Order: sequence, then structure tokens, then C-alpha cells
Amino acid sequence: MFKDRTGENCQLTKNHSMKKGEVMKNLSFLTLAGVFLVGMFSGCAPHGMHAGHGSHGGKIGAPTKGMSSSDYQELVRLDPQNTMMANFEAVNGMDGYFLIDNQGEPTISVVDYNKAETIKKIKLSDPPGTSFRPAGNHHIFVIPGGRYAWSSQRYEKDVMWTIDLATHEVVDTFQLSMDGKTIKAPLHIGFAYKSPLAVTGNILDKKKGYLTFLRTDTRRPSHIVDLSCPGARDAMFTFDDSKVFTTCQQEPKGVSIVDVAGRKEIKFIPIKGGRAGGMTVDGKYFLVGASKAVVLIDTVTNEIHKTIKVPGGGGNFTCLPDGSKCYNGLRKDNSVAVIDMASLELIKVIKTGKNGNRLYLNPANPKYGIFTNESGKSETVSIIDTQNDVKVIDLETGLGPHNVAFNPEGTRAIISTKKENVATLVDTSSSDGSKWEVITTDIDSGIENNGVRWVPSPSAIKSAMKEFDGAESQKMQIAASE
Repeated sequence: MFKDRTGENCQLTKNHSMKKGEVMKNLSFLTLAGVFLVGMFSGCAPHGMHAGHGSHGGKIGAPTKGMSSSDYQELVRLDPQNTMMANFEAVNGMDGYFLIDNQGEPTISVVDYNKAETIKKIKLSDPPGTSFRPAGNHHIFVIPGGRYAWSSQRYEKDVMWTIDLATHEVVDTFQLSMDGKTIKAPLHIGFAYKSPLAVTGNILDKKKGYLTFLRTDTRRPSHIVDLSCPGARDAMFTFDDSKVFTTCQQEPKGVSIVDVAGRKEIKFIPIKGGRAGGMTVDGKYFLVGASKAVVLIDTVTNEIHKTIKVPGGGGNFTCLPDGSKCYNGLRKDNSVAVIDMASLELIKVIKTGKNGNRLYLNPANPKYGIFTNESGKSETVSIIDTQNDVKVIDLETGLGPHNVAFNPEGTRAIISTKKENVATLVDTSSSDGSKWEVITTDIDSGIENNGVRWVPSPSAIKSAMKEFDGAESQKMQIAASE
């Protein structure tokens, strides 16, 4: 299936794309399997011996274990879905896998993207004594520190699971309801930038609005804040950790602003059709996808700064790393809106496919990204050129493409296709997005596979922890001798 083109930038490529239903055959590997491109597709390194492994590995550890503020912030930004400043610098060069939440069954699939196959299924179970609907695990979130991950919830229950990434096992299952307050569907998680805190909402509650704060050091819920609007969805911290902005998906829709230290809502802003939210790269604005509009809320004044008209209705956001433009999926217009952040104007609408969802940028080459057309009738994703703001190609996937994750080097991407219970693997190693190719559309994942995330491999984590502990021990010895 794969072919080593030694003279072609040492890229691991394939002979051809595999179509749906084809049986994977003739898998052959290099003597040093899994060759990756490091940096911007220059130089080669064998699997497990990537450049940068030693230099970045020591940053992995518990969020409060001797970790500098800058290291912590890099690890916060491993989550491209909920932090607009996402980057993989802290783990670039590390071995890893893709994890896929299977919402329709209580499992998480571990996918080896070199072999293009699921190598393990992590089984999930609810706490003893509960009788919830099975499964509902929806999204994977890497907890800052890189050792653990949370799996969030899409059904009407309050359960979350903690996965030890060093063993690929569930080490904790807990509920978020407390103090007489019942949480329904803690869907998305936002992480603080300076303190060991996280926050999640209750998206399916049509009557109550709650934000549950969690500690990333204990990996357990801390307290709950009441909101004026029900069904909190996209909760994000300001960069100084002083406030949380969240959209509310249930009526009356809008944005709630919470004082973190005071543990209370300080303002509610009604926004017609408000649903998805995102923070700009500079943290100046909280973006809201509303009814035929993108609403910009000033994070200092807590006031609406501007409303930008867009066709169809705003969906999920992605901003370029340099902050120059932000992209808003327009579900009802089958397109993506391009917002110029200097002028705060809509500069283009790019037609994509049915039920446009979100743009996912290649971390090594953000000139290109994968835009998911997540309709249950869609079998394509669109490759977007963010320099020229054009669609360069559509790629065939399974039915209902929803979530995308890249490896840190940007050479592979996996796409969940929840309507067919399989995942699509894409070769994204070319610096030209029009040359990205589907490797296979038939990775056996699980029922209603949904959230996907790249995570460090158990061996990479163990190696990094050893390096981290060694460095800390050396620091203590030096301090003792002074």
C-alpha cells in the first residue's frame, strides 16, 4: 500500500487511494517504519527518532509539576478545536496515535496511522449504580501536561472519562452533577491558560444553564456556576484567565460572561440564533456564529463590538495562526465565510458542500486546511487554500464527515465519518493541498465515530516523563549544592 520515495523528500506515500469497500492489501513498511517529515517538509527522521523528540519531550507531565508557564500554555494549545492559538510545538516530532470517540458504542478507538488500522478499543463504562443510556462519548480533549485526556459527553448524562495516555486505559469515571445541580451533556471543554482549570457546559439542558469548572491537576470537577441562558456550549477563557465566555445553544440564545475568581455570571448578551463560539488569536474578541451573522464581542468591555452579516447562518470558527483571518462554517449556506480581522469585514464566501461545519488547519502548513461537510448526505471534505481563499479540491470520505485531526508534522489527517462507522485517512504530506490524497475510507472505528484527536504514544509519554523527572532531579541537585 505504501511506497518509499527516497528521492522525493523522504515522504511516506502510497501507490493509490483506496476506495470504499476495498480490502486493504499488500501493506508493506520501510525497514524503519513510519518515516515523517519534520518541520516544513524538510529533512527525514525514522519513526521513534524524530528530530525534536528530546528537546520537547521534557514538557510532558502533570500541569503543576514544575512546569513553566510557557510550557503549560503550549500544552493547552494541543486542542485545535477549542483554542484559537493551537499549535503542536510542545510535541512536534513525538510518536503518536489518533483516538476516535465512538458515540454510538462505549469505546474509543486507537488508530495507528502508519498501519492505517485500529489497533485497540478502549472500553468505557458508566459509574456503578447509574442507569444512563450507553455510550455518548463525543470528543477527546488532551489535558495540559499531555499525560491524560478527557472524553466528553453528548447524551443527556453527566459522565466523563479520564484516559491515561501512557496505558490507553480508563483510569477514572466521574459525574459532574453536584450541589443539587444536574448536568446534561458536557460536550466541549475549554482550558485556562495560566491556571490548572477547565470548563464545560450542559448543551442539551433546555431549562438551565450551567458551567462546570474542573481542575486539570486533580482531573475532577470543582464547582458549578449558574447562567442566565440554558444549554451552555462553547466555553472559553480569556488569556488572563479572568473571564469565561460561553455561547448558549438553547433559547434564549446568546452569550454568558462569567467572572472566574468571583464564580458568578456578570453579564448575559442575547444574540438571535447564537450557537458556536471562538476566541480570536489575540484574545481581543469572542466570536459568535449567529443567525446570518458573525457577532464580535469585546472581551475587555463585554460589549458587542460589531455584527458582520453572512449568508446562511454562522457555525464553528477557525482563525489563522497569525490572526489575519477567521473562517466561519455556514451550515445553511453550504459554505465557509472568510472574515478579515484587520477591517472586520466579510471578504469572501467559499462554496464547499452540504452543511458546512469547520475548517481544520494543517499544523505544519496552515496555508491549507480540511473543511468538513458534515451532512448525512455528504461524502466529501473540501481542501481550502487559506492564502487565496479558494477551494482547491474535494476528497471522498465516508458518509457524514464530522471531525478532523492532524499529526503534529502535518503528514497525516484522520476524518471521522459517523454515518458509516468508519474513518478516513488522508495523506497530507504534500506542501500543495491540491495533491492531498485519500489513503483509505475504511478504517474500522466504531458506531457513530465522532471526535478525533492526535495524542502522544505511550512510549513517547514514558520517555518524556523519564526525561522530565531526570531534569527535575538535576535541578534539585544543583540547588542543594548552592
